[in-house]
Amino acid sequence: MRIVFLDASTLAIGSDIDFSCFERLGEYVPYDRTSEAQTVERAAGAQVVITNKVLMTDQIMGALPDLKLIAVIATGYNVVDTAAARACGVKVANVAAYAINTVPQHTFALILNLVTKAHLYDRDVREGKWQRSEMFGLLTYGVFELAGKTLGIVGLGAIGSGVARIAEGFRMKVLANDIRDLSDTGYANTPLDELLATSDIVTMHCPLTEKTRHLIDSDQIARMKPGALLINTARGGIIEEKALASALRDGGLAGAATDVLSIEPPRDGNPLLDAPNMILTPHTAWSAVEARQRLVDETAENIREFQAGCDRNIVN
Repeated sequence: MRIVFLDASTLAIGSDIDFSCFERLGEYVPYDRTSEAQTVERAAGAQVVITNKVLMTDQIMGALPDLKLIAVIATGYNVVDTAAARACGVKVANVAAYAINTVPQHTFALILNLVTKAHLYDRDVREGKWQRSEMFGLLTYGVFELAGKTLGIVGLGAIGSGVARIAEGFRMKVLANDIRDLSDTGYANTPLDELLATSDIVTMHCPLTEKTRHLIDSDQIARMKPGALLINTARGGIIEEKALASALRDGGLAGAATDVLSIEPPRDGNPLLDAPNMILTPHTAWSAVEARQRLVDETAENIREFQAGCDRNIVN
C-alpha cells in the first residue's frame, strides 16, 4: 500500500517526531510541504493520503482513482470535502483528543499572563524600569487572583473538561455551555447569554461550524461582564475579530488572548495584531512534543485499522 504524507513538516521540529510507524504500514512517501498544484502528481497511485493542511477538493480526489483513505492528521477535517470524498468512495479519518493536556495548559498560560501581567513586567524589566525604580518592586499594572473568580467554558468536550479541572485547582467557579447534554459531567448547561454576563473569564473550546462561526460577535461581547477576559484556543472564526478589537480599544473588555485567527498566518490589517491588552500566540497550543507524537501514532492506527477492514475515527 502506497501512503503519501503531503505536509510532514507541519508536525515536526527537526527530528523530534518519530514517523517510523508509517514506514511499517507500506510504501511511505513523505513531503515537507505540498502546494495545491502539486497534490495530484504527488498523490498519484497512493491508496492513503495523509494531510494536515493540504486541501483535498472534489477535483483533486476525482483525479486520484487509487485513493481509498484520507487520513487527516488533525482533529478538524475541514481541509477535506467530505461529501465529495463519500461520492468518490474515499473514507476520511481524523484524530480526536490528542491535545487534551497541551491545549488546556496553554489556555491557562494565556489566562495567567493576562491576570498576572507577567509578560508586561518582563518587558519592563528588560527596558530597565525596575532597575530605575525607587521602590523594591513595580506596581504598574492591576493584578488579581483566580480564586473565587468565575470561568465560563464554551464547549465542554475533552479539552474544555481539561480546562475545567485546572480551574478547579485554582478554586475558581466553573460555568459550562455546550450543545450536548452535560448531565454526566457534573456541570449544569448554562445558557450562553447567562455565562457571558456572569463570567470573569470566558474561554472558547467549541468546534468551528456554520453555527459557531462568529458565535462571539459584537452583540455577545456587549453581554459580557464589564472588564472580563476572553480566551480562544479553539478556532479563529468563532470570534468576530473586528468586534473583539473594538471592545479592547473602548475598554469593554479588560483583555483577551488567542492562539488562533480567522486567516493563518495572519495578513496585514488583521485588527487584533495591534489591539491593546491582547496576547497572541501563533497557533501553538496543540504543539507539545507529546501531543504531536500521539497525533502521528493515532493516525498510523487509523491507517492500520483501515488496512484490516475496520473503520476507526471515520468522519464521513
